[in-house]
Amino acid sequence: SPVKKDLASTSTDVLASIGSLLKTTSKYKPELGFSTKMTHNVQPQPKAIKYDKVIQVELETEKEISLKEEIERIRSGKTTEALESNVKKVQSTSTSTEVKGIEEERAEEKAFQAQLLPRAERNRIMRSEKFLSFFRGSTKVIERALTQNEEFDVTIDYSKKEDNLDKKEVAMISEGTTFAHGMRTQNRAVTSIMWSPKHGDLFLVSYAAPQMEHLSMDPDGLVLVWSTHTPSRPEYALTCQSAVLVAQFHPVRPEIVIAGTKSGQIIVWDLSVKTTPVNRTSLSQGHTHPVYAMSCMPAVNKAYSILSVSTDGHVCIWQDIDHLEEPSVELDLQSVGGQREVKDRDITTTCFGFVGRDSNNLILGSDEGCLYKARIYDGPNASRGIHSKPVIAHKAPISNVSFRPPIKGLPTLMSELYITSSFDWTTKLWHTKTKMPLYVFERCRDYVYDVKWSPVHPSLFATGDGNGVMDIWNLNKDSELPIETIVATEKERTVSKIAFSNDGRKIAVGSSSGSTKIFTLHEKLALPVEEDAKKFYESMQARIQLTSQFQSQMESEKMRQHQYAGKSYASSSGLQSITSLLNKSDK
Repeated sequence: SPVKKDLASTSTDVLASIGSLLKTTSKYKPELGFSTKMTHNVQPQPKAIKYDKVIQVELETEKEISLKEEIERIRSGKTTEALESNVKKVQSTSTSTEVKGIEEERAEEKAFQAQLLPRAERNRIMRSEKFLSFFRGSTKVIERALTQNEEFDVTIDYSKKEDNLDKKEVAMISEGTTFAHGMRTQNRAVTSIMWSPKHGDLFLVSYAAPQMEHLSMDPDGLVLVWSTHTPSRPEYALTCQSAVLVAQFHPVRPEIVIAGTKSGQIIVWDLSVKTTPVNRTSLSQGHTHPVYAMSCMPAVNKAYSILSVSTDGHVCIWQDIDHLEEPSVELDLQSVGGQREVKDRDITTTCFGFVGRDSNNLILGSDEGCLYKARIYDGPNASRGIHSKPVIAHKAPISNVSFRPPIKGLPTLMSELYITSSFDWTTKLWHTKTKMPLYVFERCRDYVYDVKWSPVHPSLFATGDGNGVMDIWNLNKDSELPIETIVATEKERTVSKIAFSNDGRKIAVGSSSGSTKIFTLHEKLALPVEEDAKKFYESMQARIQLTSQFQSQMESEKMRQHQYAGKSYASSSGLQSITSLLNKSDK
């Protein structure tokens, strides 16, 4: 038995040495010395690995084995305390991470969140002029956006059939929005209306001083600039100390508003600067009586002068809006021209109009119902001032003189047509070459406060009377009756002023209550057709010739009457004419 133990130990040592030798030789690659330098790998051929279940299990890592065991325990319902602690640890870690992330997000939001200012600071900011200017401007933009679709039905269904489409009556005049500013315009009569020469939706309205029974803290002078897109409030409210009797936009600078006042001053506002006057005339220079009529006239270097007329017949021409210290030209209509009738008569004019495109000649209407022709500058054949006898046009004060605006394609002769309205309930059409009216319109049953030509239609004009009625006339269709009539104001209110828009599609109507209403004319009524200009020219030319002939006959008859009246009928022989007998009996 001792021998057997020694042999076993010896065999074991031999086997170990052989194993180490084999490991050493497996790393050695001997060179056999062939000339081809070929190497021979003594390692055994690698065996193909078969991926069976046994191999896969043996290749699993310790982590995989532990996870697999935990999964088996979970499936068998035998959850260990270690697993529970790990789950709780993971849950607490994730929860703390989420809470930390939410807190960080809230901190970031709070850092960028606007802080509420104290009440005193908020009131100070909201009362500042800068904030109020921003607020007014932004709210106007929002209101325009909200009202821009009023003229268009956004819910229209184009696929809907309308069987009675042909049977519907199309309204020639559509009543639109009323523009009023609460107590500010209440009981203030509208004294003038004018549309902006640049912005089609903008128009201004001037108002008289408030009545005594209506107490107001506002100044007497008020001009509101309205937009058709924002009827709830005016775009600008211009004020001055004296009541505004006439106002208008500058022809080439639409941000400038010019006005004539009851004190005789000419006021200038700049909408881009402020709502109070930026310039005005002196009380000691120019007019000392109310200015009811004013107009801008072209001057040299594309500039515009201002011509104003006061009720005492005093005419002033101001060089431009920047030079109002003193007038460049002054005329006293009662003492120029050498006319005895003019010298003996007090001219109280409240309206005038330029003759066609000639800004040197104008026709003035007066409170005594007469028309005066005057020149502003001296000419080769006539001196400045009144150069002809007055024409007794009406039996009451003349409220307006409106010349036919120049229209492209219409002869210059038509620009010398003008219409006068009067408190004698009549409206008359005149031409500068005649001393008798071409037409007399006696439709109105009250004072005719205003009359205006359409700027696009040659034969269309509108009148407004004391009953609140507006009449639309078209001389190509009817010269005795208006083609359209509408009550334009509320009950027992007069139509004080009317104004056509630049495209002729709208009419702004001002009332004695202080409200202004917009009426839209159908295109068939407002816009002319191709034949209208020619037809109007031919009919007016024939009417002018007929009136001129009748006027010549009347003048010849007057001359004969004067001749008969100047003769002495001392001879007892012969028969005397009836005219001479009547003249003799009158003496």
